[in-house]
Amino acid sequence: MLKVTTSWDDGDILDKKLADLLTKYGIKGTFYITKVYRPERLSESEIKTLSETHEIGAHTLTHPDLRVLTQEKLQEEIVGSKKWLEEVTQKPVTMFCYTKGQYTPEVAKKVEENGFLGARSTILGSLISGKKFHLETTIQVYPFPFRKIDKQRYYFGKILQPYLQRAKGLQKIGVPITAMHSWLSSSKAAFDYALKHGEVFHVWGHSWEIEKYGMWNEFEKLLQYISKRSDCEYVVNGDLVKN
Repeated sequence: MLKVTTSWDDGDILDKKLADLLTKYGIKGTFYITKVYRPERLSESEIKTLSETHEIGAHTLTHPDLRVLTQEKLQEEIVGSKKWLEEVTQKPVTMFCYTKGQYTPEVAKKVEENGFLGARSTILGSLISGKKFHLETTIQVYPFPFRKIDKQRYYFGKILQPYLQRAKGLQKIGVPITAMHSWLSSSKAAFDYALKHGEVFHVWGHSWEIEKYGMWNEFEKLLQYISKRSDCEYVVNGDLVKN
C-alpha cells in the first residue's frame, strides 16, 4: 500500500486555496507555518481552521538559516514556533520543517530534543519513509523542464536549469526521458513507478509559487490522477514517523 502525502511551506494566504483543493480530492496535507515571513500570510484564526482538516507543522518563527544561529537563537526559533502553533491550534504540533531544507546534525538534534517527532527536508527523489528527522520528498511543484520568471515569462538565461538539476534524480525514481516534457507528465510517471516500487509518494511545494508560476491547473490534474486509489493510503507527514 503506497502512502501518499503532501506538505507545504511558509503559511502564505494561498494555503487556503491549496487546502481546499486537497480536501476536494481526499488528499491530506501538512502545512509548515512561520509566524512572520510571508507578507500575505494566514491569520491565527485561519491557521486554526486549517488545523481542523489538515496537519499543522512548525517552520520556525522568522524563517532564518538555522545552520548559522547561536544556540540561544536556535532554541528560540524551534521552541517558539512549536509553542505558538500549539496555542493557536490547541493541538500538539509534532512535525517540523527545516527552512529551505537546510540543516546540520546539531539542528536536527535540537529539533528532536524539543518534543518534535519528525522533521522534513527539501531533498527530492525519494520513495521511502527514511529517518524521522531527515524526511525526504519525491517531487516539488515547480516549473519543469524550463525555468520561468512568472506565469508568462521564461528565464532564458537559465532556461534548462530545472531539467539539468533534476533529470537524473527523476530517472532514479523511474521517470523516463520521454515523460520529462512537462512537470505534470514527470509527476505522473513518478507516481506510476511509486505504485510498483515505492513506500511513499511525497509532493511538496509553496502555494505562492504555484500562483507565481501559474501551476494551479497542472497541480489539480495531478491531484485527480493520484486520488481515490484503492492501493494508496492518504496520510499526513506525521503518519510517516509513527512507529
